Amino acid sequence: DIFKVFFRNATTQIVNMISSSVVQHFSAKLSCKKPTSNRASLSKVSSRRGVVVKAAAIEVPIEYRKVTPLADRVFVKVADAETKTSGGVLLPGQAGTKPTSGDIVSMGAKTELLKVGDTVLYSKFGIGCTDVELQGEAYVMIAEKDIIGKMPTSGATASDIPEMTPLGDRIMIKLEKAAEATAGGLILSEGSREKPIGGTVVKVGSGTKKEPMEVKVGQQVVYFKYAGDSMTAADGTEYCVLHQRDVLGAL
Repeated sequence: DIFKVFFRNATTQIVNMISSSVVQHFSAKLSCKKPTSNRASLSKVSSRRGVVVKAAAIEVPIEYRKVTPLADRVFVKVADAETKTSGGVLLPGQAGTKPTSGDIVSMGAKTELLKVGDTVLYSKFGIGCTDVELQGEAYVMIAEKDIIGKMPTSGATASDIPEMTPLGDRIMIKLEKAAEATAGGLILSEGSREKPIGGTVVKVGSGTKKEPMEVKVGQQVVYFKYAGDSMTAADGTEYCVLHQRDVLGAL
């Protein structure tokens, strides 16, 4: 019917727009042995009646051996995922927000806070984050502003989280423990415990031109409930890294 035809056509147009947008990020800076089409394609995209079912990483043709980001983007070689700490504790993180790390291999001319070789932590499904497969290896293209922080060494694990340096106007907060009982002594189940929205600032970024740092290490702060990226170190200590603007106030 008319509605199905309209929906199918609209979906196809949206997919084409996304594909073209992704290509503009880096197709002009691909290095290869011989020229090929200037239009990349979304690999492993299955469709039925024009409706996209799944979109995987951008697969760069095998003749290309280098990708140079434009503007403020960085190209990161993804580290192997760590599912457990050395002590066997499962790493936390909800689907879609679990932090991921990797090493920067190239970057755009307008980056300000990072350099090639830095090991960075980012949220995989952050805005502007694009998975790329180059020469059989996994990479990600991401804007510098969407990087959570810098890790102390390559191949960083959960045990390195306390040593992370927040990027830009971000701060790192050591969270207070959630209450396990009500004021009347009723024991709360895990799902009933209120998410902590306060803690102690343990690390601060260098700030940006538009956002100089006001929050200081050692301050007790409260912040917007759903802000930031939560993570847990190997010893079970919980942290949250968020933008300074998401802090509601100091105590």
